[in-house]
Amino acid sequence: MRYLIWGFLGMGVVWYVVVLGEMGHPTRMSQWVWDDYVKKIEIAKGIKGSKVVVSGGSNVLFGVDSKILSKYFKKRVVNLGVNAGVGLPVILYMTKKVLKRGDMVIMALEYPMYSYGGECGEQMIDFVLSRVPRLFWKLSLKEQFYILWHVSFKRIWDGYFKVSKNPMMVGVYGVKNIDENGDQIHTEVKYRDKNMVESLKKLKPEKYGARFDKDAIGWRYLDEFVSWCESRDIKVIFMPSTLMRDKSYFEDKKERWFYTHLPDIARERGWRFVGEAYRYMYDRDLYFNTNFHLIDKARKKRTLRMIEDLKDIKH
Repeated sequence: MRYLIWGFLGMGVVWYVVVLGEMGHPTRMSQWVWDDYVKKIEIAKGIKGSKVVVSGGSNVLFGVDSKILSKYFKKRVVNLGVNAGVGLPVILYMTKKVLKRGDMVIMALEYPMYSYGGECGEQMIDFVLSRVPRLFWKLSLKEQFYILWHVSFKRIWDGYFKVSKNPMMVGVYGVKNIDENGDQIHTEVKYRDKNMVESLKKLKPEKYGARFDKDAIGWRYLDEFVSWCESRDIKVIFMPSTLMRDKSYFEDKKERWFYTHLPDIARERGWRFVGEAYRYMYDRDLYFNTNFHLIDKARKKRTLRMIEDLKDIKH
């Protein structure tokens, strides 16, 4: 038994060394997300004076019209939304990179981020190991162990032998479809093909209310982020994500409780949260290819709704 234990420990050490050896080697999986972030960070750093940053996942990427917001705020707005799949810690880490004293940041996070419990998906694992290895050491021991335990052999192989540095130039996603404010372009109905329409029809309602965890580690990350911003005179505003409307979100007790009480839970922590979740839910025909991605005309509709909810915020 003793030799068996030592054998497992030895294998663990070898695996640990193997993973560490390829950290920082970019892979294809995270290429388009990285490309987007690089461009958005360059946009943000090129702005003189204070700015407004809208952060979150792809609900922000596809769902915010920064030009309209810029006219409202009378200052530049940067759309920093990319992909919720990279996880809450990554999104907060990348958001900090573009913020400076006097800025405002609007956090329109996808709903599962509020229940982030340290279970890293493959996109987060790849992005952390490939693109921001320094973040790995800032994560909790639980998250570090989770990444080491769940990273696949294929992912390790790619990290050593399939390094990727060329931008993604095909498909819906990637820097080629990002404008000068960081917004996704080419999301009009004419760009939505039959496969996208069929995918939308097959989508089932989410169960974010049933999976909600008020004690999840994500709340600690968000508390730290808010404190970090406040210490630098950066105003933080939380707002609802957009989400495809479904009757279960209104009728199911757990789902209804979640969408109606999330703002209050945030306010109890001392955060500023404006807007009602249901007012940011739209019918299926206003989504592009997922239940978070709005088409162009709905993006404008959502942005005007944001302005209406932000009218009492000094800026």
